[in-house]
Order: sequence, then C-alpha cells, then structure tokens
Amino acid sequence: MVEVLYVSWKDVINLCYKLAKDIASSGFEPNAIVAVLRGGVVPALLLSDILGVEEFYAIRVKHWGIAKEVYATPIVEQLPQKKFQEAKVLVVDEVADTGKTLARVIEEIKKLGAAEVKTAVLHLKSSSGLLPDYYAAKLEKWVWIFYPWSLAETLFALAYRELGASASKEDLLRKIEQLVESLEIEHYRRDVIESALTFYIKKKN
Repeated sequence: MVEVLYVSWKDVINLCYKLAKDIASSGFEPNAIVAVLRGGVVPALLLSDILGVEEFYAIRVKHWGIAKEVYATPIVEQLPQKKFQEAKVLVVDEVADTGKTLARVIEEIKKLGAAEVKTAVLHLKSSSGLLPDYYAAKLEKWVWIFYPWSLAETLFALAYRELGASASKEDLLRKIEQLVESLEIEHYRRDVIESALTFYIKKKN
C-alpha cells in the first residue's frame, strides 16, 4: 500500500494562511492570481481573499489522469483569456510533484505579457525539479497527498490501485471504507461515494 498523507479542510486553511503570510512578508504584490485547474483552485481562492487580489484566472494543464496515470509532457488545454500587460502574476497549485506543470504554466503566462511570475503551492515534494517561490510545507519523501476536494477521485484511485481492474464495485466500496477509517477522513458518505464510483469505473473501463 502506498503511503498516503490526508490533508483535512482545516489543514488546507492553515497552509493557505502560512502561504499568504510568506507572500506578504516577501513584498510581492500580485495584480492577478492564476489557479492551475483543478487542484489549485481552492488554495488560489483563499489566497485571493487574504491578499485582496480581485483578478482571478485559471489555466488547465493535464499532467495526471484517472488513477494517477502520468502524461509524459504536461498538456495545456485551457489558457486565461487575458493579456497580462506587464502584470505581476501569482500562479497557485496544490503541489509541486515533478515541477513540470508549474514550469509549463510559467512559460505560458509569460507569453501572455506578464512582467513577473511567481509560484505558490501548499506542498513541495523533494521529487520536484522546480523550486516554487512559496510553499507551505516540504515533504522529504514521496507520499500520495490526499486533498479533501478530491475525495471520490482519490478514494477510487487508491482502492483501484490496490485491488486492480478485476475488482467489483462492492470490493472497491469495502476497500474505500477501510481507507476512510484508517485515514480518519471527515465528511464521508457511502451513498455519495457509491454514486461517484459508477462514473469512475466507466472512465477507467
């Protein structure tokens, strides 16, 4: 079983508070925030509120697929409909794992005219080839980070990884409930996850 770090909603808020304090203390005052979809959206919203940044945009770069399949090269699927015109831009994602996604985003935002681009993540992994300008926590060993906004996706991915493609829906549900108990996951509802499994199983098959 892969080692998992579960991050609660309370943890997320505290990590964002730390990030915001570090950004403010550095003297960097962004004119715009760009969230990396999907994982960067919640941290970016919290940071935009704390730092008082009204201009909020998103970029979609696919690097991970269902069940954490890795694409060799990050694929840009959606760009902000904005010319940043010498703006100071803060790019926000939840984690720097390989660093490839952030590197690609920096490149694209600079093409849109930004004068300065800085990056912020909740977690920096030692496997990252890019050092973000700001990070709330550094992980010295690789773990699977489980964020609360990806509850169904992550529970399915972990159960599927352990049981394999031949597992039935009931087998997956039993494994998921074991994970919920061992990780002490909050706000779990079996009926909701059972419905979600239908969609994830279809995608995987």
